[in-house]
Amino acid sequence: MGLFSKPKPAAPDPRLVQLAEDCNEAEIRHLDLLRREIANILIGVDPDLMVRTYQRAWEHEREVQGNEERLRTDEAALVVKFPRFPDFDLLNVRHFVPYGEAHDHLANDQLVERYLDISRMLIYLRRRAEHSSHHPLFSDEEFTVLRDVVRGVKDATLRRRIQDAMRLYYAYWAGYEYPDRSALGVDLTYRDAEIEVIRLHSLGPDIEYGVIFQETGEFGVYSFFVHDDGRRTQMYARTDQSFNKRQHL
Repeated sequence: MGLFSKPKPAAPDPRLVQLAEDCNEAEIRHLDLLRREIANILIGVDPDLMVRTYQRAWEHEREVQGNEERLRTDEAALVVKFPRFPDFDLLNVRHFVPYGEAHDHLANDQLVERYLDISRMLIYLRRRAEHSSHHPLFSDEEFTVLRDVVRGVKDATLRRRIQDAMRLYYAYWAGYEYPDRSALGVDLTYRDAEIEVIRLHSLGPDIEYGVIFQETGEFGVYSFFVHDDGRRTQMYARTDQSFNKRQHL
């Protein structure tokens, strides 16, 4: 070795390298959990809003993909906004507090903004992780799952609303005495500011009711059939204004 030769740089300590990787993984998992919390609230409050929010975050990932300068600039701006990782925690409640109560003091816009911020930080962090560098945060496969989940949530919600509407209908007409419903000359209906329940004329043996939800513009059908042994088969469906279509719930 010559007098003025530079010494070879020391090899990085494998333990420190592993520690840095573990810290990065912990940060990613922490943000994943916070994003999951917000997504659970959003999908319960407004499933369609959750879909739109996912699409916005996904579009951002596509925009910055491969643009290292844009990634560094955006990450630096986000670090100024959130100097510490705990600052990403929008709910900031004890672990046993229900999400619904945590949401009471938050507007939907706040939830959407924080979901987007966390998603952006995850995008920036994941590009440093060797194992996830080739796996985008958002994907067609995950979006398909999201739409299936949203459809299930909306169907379950509509089914519960139809059940509540029919309880109101039966409770309302239980207070009236009439010798024979057909003798009244009209079908019994129920209407208030939010819902309307009408008797449908079914061609089959089923008894059918149409439910109109004034506020949301949704339409539902409740029908039942009483078997000879007294068993009752019930059906709930999403429909249109004509009450002709049936999408079983």
